[in-house]
Amino acid sequence: MTLEFDGKVTASFLRSGQVVSNASNCAAVIAGVGLLLGRPGAGRVWFAASAVLWLVAVYLGLRVSIDAGLFRDLAEKPEDGGRSLDEWLRARGVGQPARERSMEERSRGALRLWIRLIVVAAVQFAALAAGLVLQAWRPDAG
Repeated sequence: MTLEFDGKVTASFLRSGQVVSNASNCAAVIAGVGLLLGRPGAGRVWFAASAVLWLVAVYLGLRVSIDAGLFRDLAEKPEDGGRSLDEWLRARGVGQPARERSMEERSRGALRLWIRLIVVAAVQFAALAAGLVLQAWRPDAG
């Protein structure tokens, strides 16, 4: 597998994180409405949990989005292996890599971040679903 191919495939996976981020944003809107209009009780706690998880998803989504663009650019110059990026980051005080990393290591790290985004969004959706079920459930009805 070539470094160019690895960079392009990684960028493609990371770009799909935008769909996850958009779904997370929709879930946050629903959770916000549930917080504002929902009956007091456990359902609102789950809506609040979903909203807090959305903040984490926004952070991860931003990082995944930045990485998607960087991997797209790194794929155009695979022979550089990201050294120019590391120099740019150091020059601007944005990051201090502990050591030089290969493209494969960079790719694995970026994909771990992408997976974290998916996991956080999944837990956010589960919290939202729990809130919706608890808001709809009325034990005294029947």
